[in-house]
Amino acid sequence: PHNTSPRVPEGSGALAGIGCHFMATIMDRNTKYICQMGGEGANWVGTSRFNDNAHIFQNIGDGTWFHSGSLAIRQAAATNTNITFKLLFNDAVAMTGGQAVDGEISPAGIAHVCAAEGIRRIALVSDDINAVQRGSFPALTSFHDRAEMDSLQRELREFKGVSILIYQQTCAAEKRRRRKRGAMVDPARHVVINEAVCEGCGDCSVASNCLSVEPLETPLGRKRRINLSSCNKDFTCLDGFCPSFVTIEGDRLATAASMPDFSAAIATLPDPSPPVIHDAYDIIVTGVGGTGVVTVGAVLSMAAHLDGTATSLLNFSGLAQKFGAVMSFIRLAASPDQLNQTRIASGAADALIGCDAVVSASPTAMATYRQGTRTVINLAEMTTGQIVSSRDLDLQIDDRLAAIALATGSDGINGFNANYVAEAALGDVVYANIMMLGAAWQNGAVPVSIEAIFRAIELNGVKPEMNRLAFDIGRLMIAAPDSVTETLKPTTSTAPIPQDYAQIVNHRAGLLTDYQDAGYADLYRSRLDGFAARCDDEALRCIVARELYRVMAYKDEYEVARLHARAAFGASLDNQFAPGYRTVNHMVVPFLTRQTDARGRPKKTDMRLIKYLFPLLARGKALRGSRFDPFRYQHDRKQERALIDWYLDLMAQYDSSDDPAAWHSLLGAAGDIRGFGPVKMQAIETVRASVTEQLAAIGRKI
Repeated sequence: PHNTSPRVPEGSGALAGIGCHFMATIMDRNTKYICQMGGEGANWVGTSRFNDNAHIFQNIGDGTWFHSGSLAIRQAAATNTNITFKLLFNDAVAMTGGQAVDGEISPAGIAHVCAAEGIRRIALVSDDINAVQRGSFPALTSFHDRAEMDSLQRELREFKGVSILIYQQTCAAEKRRRRKRGAMVDPARHVVINEAVCEGCGDCSVASNCLSVEPLETPLGRKRRINLSSCNKDFTCLDGFCPSFVTIEGDRLATAASMPDFSAAIATLPDPSPPVIHDAYDIIVTGVGGTGVVTVGAVLSMAAHLDGTATSLLNFSGLAQKFGAVMSFIRLAASPDQLNQTRIASGAADALIGCDAVVSASPTAMATYRQGTRTVINLAEMTTGQIVSSRDLDLQIDDRLAAIALATGSDGINGFNANYVAEAALGDVVYANIMMLGAAWQNGAVPVSIEAIFRAIELNGVKPEMNRLAFDIGRLMIAAPDSVTETLKPTTSTAPIPQDYAQIVNHRAGLLTDYQDAGYADLYRSRLDGFAARCDDEALRCIVARELYRVMAYKDEYEVARLHARAAFGASLDNQFAPGYRTVNHMVVPFLTRQTDARGRPKKTDMRLIKYLFPLLARGKALRGSRFDPFRYQHDRKQERALIDWYLDLMAQYDSSDDPAAWHSLLGAAGDIRGFGPVKMQAIETVRASVTEQLAAIGRKI
């Protein structure tokens, strides 16, 4: 829940404490400092006496409160300090692995203790406020949905004295764990993004700070997709101001009926030559938290034990925060006496099972490699925290792989996109890491018998048949990759990305014909022809071809309807979900929306029936921009039409005698104009101001 709970209103600050929530100090949360456990707020009691008793928010976890944090709250109440304690109740000791808090603790109990201390303002915020038993709380408690967090905090910062905000939401990692074990209901509701509608603006990531919102490379640039395997169903991504989001009510597609049959190919797999263990054999497994890296280490070490091999396992799981770097050190030997330490020494790794390229290329992992380390790496680009704040971040996977190859003396990296193969073959990315274990075994990097590995998978007790199949598919991806890839259905857009100028122009012109008509596409071509006649810079021509298309193909109501009504989107849903699913669109209704969200923007509406209107509305594109267009008078549409003229004027300003780099920046700036509604309007304002400033620097104006 700490993606949402540590946020503070503009103009306010917060203090950190012990727990996962201290990560707010390294995020854009205006949160600083840290203190010892139980000291949360005590430092402000003293500091506030020297700043006119100003207000601050203090984060404190439920485990810390139970341990000793309640004493700091008592001190603040006794000194009447202006402070709001944000008590983050996530139902687990999440920082160290998700253990239960020792002893009885509940939001209602915390509220009663605080009321007994004389605190007169207590508020409870929850992601499921309707499920809260309000009668168990003190009468002075107010209750709020988490959508009200910003307005509630603005109210609390004006309260004189101590106030308590209890934020109740189960830890995301713990929620995922409980659902796997059947201890928590897993709602049959999923979020998908229609990639054709998505603009790649990243507002959904800003709203949710969720790493299950992944980048997706398409012929029209980077967009977003939801990783259904890692999604915790928090649904805050829906707060992004974008009509591309669709929720699906129904079950994921049952994989047994749709999986390709690999049994014949598996039966003909050759057995590899296993490595020989001399003194000790060291395997490092790298990946990201929440994807099963620790499970791979556990399965491998148990299998070695079943083979009678001495083994040690050391996991570096860091914080129990999904998508953090995780490493497992597995050391194998004929005798326990040969395992004098659990850590793999510098330059001692015999094999790398790289479940993520970024972590595999990290300094800690790289330090263990040597010339001759056998490597198998998942080539999928996994989401990182930096992508949330930098929507166009390039992970430079090729450079990272080159560094690994140099460190291990490999001519090339043994690897494949295990995420894609797992999702396309088995319906779930969660099998990717076991698939990598199978690939490493087939590559002759794992000195453990396959019988022991399969027995260890059974002992793990989680979908053993599917995990054995994943292991074997990983073997196929090393020994006979075509037997797998030729049978797989694409899970996302597989259209080739246009590279040269002619390809880009033809591709975009075809899209503009679908968007409006052939005449509109001809207008696009003619404007480009005029520019190309004055420009010999091929790279700049490509930039202009992309960005002129972007401003001309603005996504109004007609276009959003057309893209949602396309058969391709319906087919993609049919491939992912079992028959009988229902769809719900989430968008702002023009002319009718009066409510605003927490950020003061028009509030999106859940719409179940609008899909039946999409085909009719899509045909209305013939009215676009005419006097019969009911949407043309909206502020956003006026700005988008004006943007086309602005960009054409900018193209007209081009002079080949100027610095080429300046014009690459100027004419490429439109690439930052993305999104919908207020997101796009802010981007237009920012880009136009920047372009005006850059033009002035070279003596031009527009």
